[in-house]
Amino acid sequence: MGRGFPTRLDARLRKSRFAVAVAMILGLSSAAIGAEKLRELGDPGLRDAKTPASVPNISGVWQTPSYQRNIKPMDGSDPPWQPWNEKAFKEREAAEKAGHPLFDPTAGCMPSGIPRLLASPYPIEIVQTPDTTVFLHEVQHLFRIVYMNAQHPQHLEPTYLGHSVGHWDGDTLVIDTVGLEKSTQIDEGGTLHSEALHVIERIRKVDGKTLEDVFTIEDPQAFTKPWTAKRVFRWRPDVKFIEYVCEENNRNTPDKNGVLRNF
Repeated sequence: MGRGFPTRLDARLRKSRFAVAVAMILGLSSAAIGAEKLRELGDPGLRDAKTPASVPNISGVWQTPSYQRNIKPMDGSDPPWQPWNEKAFKEREAAEKAGHPLFDPTAGCMPSGIPRLLASPYPIEIVQTPDTTVFLHEVQHLFRIVYMNAQHPQHLEPTYLGHSVGHWDGDTLVIDTVGLEKSTQIDEGGTLHSEALHVIERIRKVDGKTLEDVFTIEDPQAFTKPWTAKRVFRWRPDVKFIEYVCEENNRNTPDKNGVLRNF
């Protein structure tokens, strides 16, 4: 009897250890399957077959489920404006409240620029190749090319969407954008920037159907310090692009003095 009890106890321990081991294996397998699904989800028609299998698949149509006019730091505070930038923002805010909005370049059908384009409520289609990640925007039919594993040219003429290079840091796509035209605004609210603007995005899949874009804005001429904001996008395979013509029936076209017509 005394010898039999330890034997039964040993059997129970072996069974218990076996059950734990199986659970761990199943858990690891589940995690591996989950990670694999995160890589695979996307539109295979928009992903070049030569793209490495290790690169997460973010191809397809995505759209933000909400829209905010102002891009703010993640804690909800105001951007760390330089004094001149804060003054310009407050003046624009006051003019809008008084019913006399100031000119907005995007209202005149000029490209929104980065990072303002990231906050657009219109759908985005992503196409992946080994050398580029291309963002096609329904709004204004803009397209943005991110050159993968590349460097910025030494000399850049400022453009509305700037020059973007990217690389994968594990499961995160890191995009570095410079060379941005200073006439654009950070957001619809009217925060301004200079040609020193530098935007760094970190895009990753939060789950199989959600993309998170955390972007840091650096511009010492316009802000007292770098600051970080975030936008979230949902996978929308059900959405197809439609025509977008800003110039047609545009009620926001400014008059000859650059003043918006008041409707």
